[in-house]
Amino acid sequence: MDLLLILTYTAICFGIFKFFKIPLNKWSVPTAVLGGIILIGSLLLLMNYNHPYTERAQMVTVTLPIIPEIQGVVIEVTPNANKKLKKGDFLFRVDPTAYEAKVESIKGEIESAQQNVEMLKARLASENADIAQAKAERDLALKDADRYRNGSRDKLKSPFTDQEVVRAQQTYLAAQAQWRSSLSKRDQTAAQLDAMINGENATVYRLKANLKEAEYFLAKTVVRAPSDGYATQLFLKPGMFVRPLPLRPVMVFVPDQKTSVYAVFRQNSALRLTAGDQAEVVFNGLPGSVVKGKVKQILPAIANSSYQAQGHLQGLSLDPKLDGIYAEIELNNVADVERLPAGTMGQVAVYSGYFEHVSIIRKILLRMTSWMHYLYIDH
Repeated sequence: MDLLLILTYTAICFGIFKFFKIPLNKWSVPTAVLGGIILIGSLLLLMNYNHPYTERAQMVTVTLPIIPEIQGVVIEVTPNANKKLKKGDFLFRVDPTAYEAKVESIKGEIESAQQNVEMLKARLASENADIAQAKAERDLALKDADRYRNGSRDKLKSPFTDQEVVRAQQTYLAAQAQWRSSLSKRDQTAAQLDAMINGENATVYRLKANLKEAEYFLAKTVVRAPSDGYATQLFLKPGMFVRPLPLRPVMVFVPDQKTSVYAVFRQNSALRLTAGDQAEVVFNGLPGSVVKGKVKQILPAIANSSYQAQGHLQGLSLDPKLDGIYAEIELNNVADVERLPAGTMGQVAVYSGYFEHVSIIRKILLRMTSWMHYLYIDH
């Protein structure tokens, strides 16, 4: 564009010199040259500041790392790599043998626990009967002990010896202890039966909770698509061993998402970048095409300003060229870039409301940049 402006100005000067027959001397030529420098330089400075441009722009794609929740050997992988998938579609399967065995084992424990509850109920009924019998024996022993004790009060006329009285008392105490033992056993059995959670025996409830967990992990042996999208760079193969490690995803899934372009502008353009400004984007992969859009938002932080607590001192990034202001560009017509792969690079121009008549220069420059994408040599 600079060359175009220079050639245009040169042509105008040539026409003026010819039409008005201005002589070429040490006054006219330097005046024309100096006037061109001032005019073209002013236009370019106004354009660069008020209508920012950057070559650092890219379509950003958010990916989902697929991490299995269980460990095991992969036995099957989807053949639909890089193809559109719906949420819940099959991705890969882990050998479920161990998890199926765990589920069956807990089901057996639940059945055994339920039978044990019935046995406790039967035992409780038996122990209640034992308590009634022990109580009757205790009451009978108490009567005998009272009879022997009352009959032995008159030592001269008593038909019972002291030994018989003591034996009757000991029999009563033994019957009393037996009755109390029966009560204790009944209370223990009743406590086991009374241990209820949500109206169910505590042991059975715990085992059913374990069963839910085991069935959950069994279901997770089949890993499915978390949303609509596609799986790419599918290096996972049957026979590989996987485990739930956060830093070791086994597959990359790209969800369907709105196409956004992020551009990095000079920090000098901070006062001329505003959400809602009109923008134009050209892509290296679409030479000769200009895609219109607008600035959706200006990110409130610069990437190089991010610091984390560490064990050593950290310096400041004082060079503004190291990083710039990030802006999200929302494209008006996404269909124009559907043919492009995610992550395509491009260039962005933003048109502010200042010196709008100068924006035509930026638009011409941007289109020239797009046409230049036709010209490349690989060697």
